[in-house]
Amino acid sequence: MKKNLGIMLFSIAFFSCSKNVYVKNDYPFYQENFQLPPDSNLRTDGVYVLESIWSENAEKKPKEHLFYKFYKTGQSNLTVDLNHEINTEEEYIESIKNHVESTKETHFKTHFESYYRMEGNRLVIQRVTVPRNVFTYNYGLIENGKLILVKETIDGKGKLEDKYFTDYYKATYRFLPLDKAQIENLKPGW
Repeated sequence: MKKNLGIMLFSIAFFSCSKNVYVKNDYPFYQENFQLPPDSNLRTDGVYVLESIWSENAEKKPKEHLFYKFYKTGQSNLTVDLNHEINTEEEYIESIKNHVESTKETHFKTHFESYYRMEGNRLVIQRVTVPRNVFTYNYGLIENGKLILVKETIDGKGKLEDKYFTDYYKATYRFLPLDKAQIENLKPGW
């Protein structure tokens, strides 16, 4: 009984010290009045779907179905479709709607919700890795209608410096436009 009580007290102390709920103001990238420049190459009227991964001098098709949705207000989210169930435009739209609704209700921040910054065609996405309580930065480029992520790191605090855009790794996401009328009014819940 004493052993179980000790484990329970240790667990309570450990988890009470760990921050697991994040809100907008916890993110240094959050800007209340963020506006995506009208001449930006980043598209918000659809999703960027993982197409290929280049690493160690070889290109391969991804095993996981991942896609990013970006919003004009500086937010983005990553969706992981482990069962490869999302295939049609309607299924993508429904997935986005469900995600937005779930974040409105809980106000939880996970590593799937994030904020981004842009400079020219360079992009950096800031997300939090909850168990470690650290920010992770995904650096990428928007080129020819594609999102190309080139580096993921906890270093650099999201600075758009050349050294974060020079890696051999490239995850290429092709843009898939969706029904603009259906997704234009979707506002992220985080």
